[in-house]
Amino acid sequence: MAYFVTFGATPVPIGSEHPDLSAALEEACRLIADGQSNVAIQFGDGRSISGDDLIACCSGQKAIGEHLFKKAT
Repeated sequence: MAYFVTFGATPVPIGSEHPDLSAALEEACRLIADGQSNVAIQFGDGRSISGDDLIACCSGQKAIGEHLFKKAT
């Protein structure tokens, strides 16, 4: 399953598809560093990571992994 990196205002986020989590994280961290808003990595089954958890992964405070992905409510 692919990972989608999205950013921008809802309800129409802009994003791109990545085949693996490391590539998705790399792009997400670059977008955050560039000042983009609402950056998230979404997994094909509806789970995603964003906000403080994603920022912590980019800064090395947390290790990215499936355990951080939360199902949208």
